[in-house]
Amino acid sequence: MFQFKQLFKQFSFDKSQFKLGLRTFKTGLSVFLVLLLFHFLGWEGLQIGALTAVFSLREDFDKSVHFGLSRILGNSIGGFFSLLYFLINQVFGEHFILTLFLIPIFCMLTIMTNVAMHNQVGVIGGVAALLIITLSIPAGNTILYVFARIFETFVGVFIAILVNSDVDKVRKFLQKR
Repeated sequence: MFQFKQLFKQFSFDKSQFKLGLRTFKTGLSVFLVLLLFHFLGWEGLQIGALTAVFSLREDFDKSVHFGLSRILGNSIGGFFSLLYFLINQVFGEHFILTLFLIPIFCMLTIMTNVAMHNQVGVIGGVAALLIITLSIPAGNTILYVFARIFETFVGVFIAILVNSDVDKVRKFLQKR
């Protein structure tokens, strides 16, 4: 018999682990900078930029660059299939039946393309980008909407890499003193 009590026992709260580490701080700083930049420039799509910054911020600069590039590739693949969905949807009149069948097919194609390109790390981000873009395209928007959402991925990755690099430099400088 399956024991829920045993399953949830592993999730007990340990107050000694409730602390602000450097990676957590860098993640918060990255989200802050994405929100600030998007606000000042009047850009939409905060969720994609902020999520990408969170996903791309890794333990160190090299890992952030590697994951960020995987994320850009994955999101670009998801963006490509979003664009294809947008074009097909425009041609055939935006019927729900298209959404019902094309979105799952394009999810599978996004996964298959990422795997075929040895980019397993980018699969979840690519599918997330596909779903966010295709399921949130406001009526009457143009192809520019798709490109704007992919651009937001680039911004999130760039900010995460920048924060990771600069905070690590400051930390190393302070350790020398």
